[in-house]
Amino acid sequence: MQIDLKGMITSFIEDSKRIFIVSKKPTMEEYKRMVLIVALGIIAIGVVGYIIYLIFALTGVGY
Repeated sequence: MQIDLKGMITSFIEDSKRIFIVSKKPTMEEYKRMVLIVALGIIAIGVVGYIIYLIFALTGVGY
């Protein structure tokens, strides 16, 4: 079983070029929407973590 390192690197470079050709810079509206979605996700994960912490702290489980 021989690994074709040169072929793998060439394939990776070709795939990377294709991605850069297809991708575009987001508009300010798209950027703001992405920032809002990421911020809401971070807040949601924090709230869920805090609720789990409260449940464990109030019930005494895990101490």
